[in-house]
Amino acid sequence: MHNKHDENKIINQQNNHDAGGLNVQDPLAAIKAIRLEQLAQCRLKTQKEIQHMQNKK
Repeated sequence: MHNKHDENKIINQQNNHDAGGLNVQDPLAAIKAIRLEQLAQCRLKTQKEIQHMQNKK
């Protein structure tokens, strides 16, 4: 059974994160997470392109 304290804790957790799940209390950490995701996507794209070129040989 939830009490008022539990409900407030959940609301505070939701308020500290934006729709993307990034912590708005630490904007630098949010930016870092975004950039790391972009880097991972870029690496995956590059890896697929290299594999595609190797398959053409």
